[in-house]
Amino acid sequence: MKFVHPEILWALGALAIPIIVHLFNFRKFKKVFFSNVEFLKEIKQETQSKSKLKHLLILLARLLAMACVIFAFAQPFIPEPGMATKPGGSAISIYIDNSFSMEAEGQDGRLLELAKNKAIELVNSFQASDKFQLLTSDFEGKHQRLVSKEEMTDLIQAVDISAVSRNLSEVVARQGELLRRSGLDNKKAFILTDLQASVTDLAAVNNDTTIQFNIVPDIAEEMSNLFIDSVWFESPVRQLNLPEVLHARIVNTGDNTRENIPLQLTVNGQQKSVTAATIDAENRVEVEITYTNTEPGFKNCTLKIDDDAITKDDEFFFSYNVAEKINLLEIKGESVDIEAVRTVFSDDPYFVFNTNGAGNIDFGSFATQNLIILNQLKTITSGLSAELMKFVEAGGSVLIIPAQEIVLNEYNSALAQLGFGQIVGKNPNETKVNVVNYDHYIFKEAFEKMTGNPDLPVVKSFYEIQLGSKTSAEPMMTLQTGSPFMLSSVYGSGRVYLSAVSLKTEESTFINHAFFPATLLRIAEFSQPTSQLAYTLGKPQAVLLRNLNTAGEQTFKLQKENNGNEFIPEHRNAGGNTEIFINTELTDAGNYSLKLGEQQSAVLSFNFDRKESDNRPILPETVAEQIEGKGYGNWRILNGTLDSVAADVSANHEGKKFWFSMIVWALIFLAIEVLLIKFWR
Repeated sequence: MKFVHPEILWALGALAIPIIVHLFNFRKFKKVFFSNVEFLKEIKQETQSKSKLKHLLILLARLLAMACVIFAFAQPFIPEPGMATKPGGSAISIYIDNSFSMEAEGQDGRLLELAKNKAIELVNSFQASDKFQLLTSDFEGKHQRLVSKEEMTDLIQAVDISAVSRNLSEVVARQGELLRRSGLDNKKAFILTDLQASVTDLAAVNNDTTIQFNIVPDIAEEMSNLFIDSVWFESPVRQLNLPEVLHARIVNTGDNTRENIPLQLTVNGQQKSVTAATIDAENRVEVEITYTNTEPGFKNCTLKIDDDAITKDDEFFFSYNVAEKINLLEIKGESVDIEAVRTVFSDDPYFVFNTNGAGNIDFGSFATQNLIILNQLKTITSGLSAELMKFVEAGGSVLIIPAQEIVLNEYNSALAQLGFGQIVGKNPNETKVNVVNYDHYIFKEAFEKMTGNPDLPVVKSFYEIQLGSKTSAEPMMTLQTGSPFMLSSVYGSGRVYLSAVSLKTEESTFINHAFFPATLLRIAEFSQPTSQLAYTLGKPQAVLLRNLNTAGEQTFKLQKENNGNEFIPEHRNAGGNTEIFINTELTDAGNYSLKLGEQQSAVLSFNFDRKESDNRPILPETVAEQIEGKGYGNWRILNGTLDSVAADVSANHEGKKFWFSMIVWALIFLAIEVLLIKFWR
């Protein structure tokens, strides 16, 4: 047993006072004169014994009554196991899960309203002097402080549904951060949630044993939901007048199979495709949707599915750009006398082709290019190498075609920085291209039909390239010797390609082969700026845009399609690129146009977090087993109704209290004293 105010126990010393009074009263005698006491001797002895017993019982009753009063003021209690409460005030953090899944109906009503009512009851079960913090999925700044009991109640009543979803580990970390700064010894945290399996990551929680954690679950009655989890394209680049294959993952969390569910795709408000899907119970399926972009420009897309459960995830918004033109820059070596590269692109207005000599490079123009071709340079200077690194990191593409004779160490230095291996020397032996990686994105679907064994380029001398263990380079074409003929590598946000031969006809037949224009054209097509199809609301994120010229005090604005709602994001120019910063204030899902002034610069799409769509919970019993398995003695699962949870919290906070029982016993002992005095004659 422990006491809230153990210092009051010093008052037990006052119990000596009635003992002293009684002792002095026993020593007083009253003389009564009788003529003959012989007949009274026996009855007198009996009366003295009974009187002494009566006084002792009265003394005991008074002592016990006083002791009970003193114990009542000291407030005795027996703490719950693992829930030791220290003297002094308490700091209480209450997290209310206000994500979309809390819109579901529970046994006693809407989950969010149940959580808010329980939170208010929790607050009322504590003392007026205690301090409180409210936390929601939004992690708002106004909630990052301790408030009074009255203010806490007002904050709880104002909580509403949010698009933001938080993992349990994030919530626990945020609660612990504020409680540790509170300066109070008693730190308690309450988590009111529906225990979604997708966010209840107890394994990732960093447990703070100085804090008493309490999970207060409310489970939805209906778990069924059908939603679009994600979409992606089969090809990384959107191209004009070529079939696009869109993949969509559909999830069914219910117990019943959903058959022939229609999916509707609209692009810029026009219906492009309608298909149907059948999804087994508690399963997922991938659906393919094929269509064609017949016009260049920005595309705002919506994939829609019909479902009567959670409706906020029935639409998936995504956007992209089909480039109107691709900017190419050729940096030509001094010994180049054949305009083979220019010839490939000269007849297509889709490509804007520019040429610089090796001694006249305009580094400032790099930021406006999609593809830079190093056409047979003898050397790659350190300055050029540094600029190419920045260009590729920002999302540009570089094709390196070596000269017939190169400065090996400078080439290797540049290749190392771009994530390639090393050129070990030149092999003068004749060989042939033996393997073409048709699964590589450059060659995939580049040819309508492949029959038999095609005649592949013949090579008379080539540079042997040795790939390191940490390189990300992937062979596109391989020689009979096993050495790469053409390589690709991803570096930063861009791509780098390397040829093992020059374009001299005496070194290979590559320049005269059909693979030459096909390879260059595909590399150029895949040099388009690619952006993320969609972003998730509720998370701060940066969007990188290339080839975007900003000047002066121009301001970006995000304008939602259909309703025109506007949001002004922060932006920063970096290395010829622009970063757009989207914070958690944007809460409305949909397609947005990013405008600089009145000019459209990009399209961005935002969706609600799909973690909230899978509303299947972890049962409280399972969570309790996990807590026990981890040895978290400072954690509790508080199941029950509105009233029972408040009672459990009071017991967990103050233990089993006995102060009222002490008052009752004090009254009982006083009543016994009165009865002894009045009726014991």
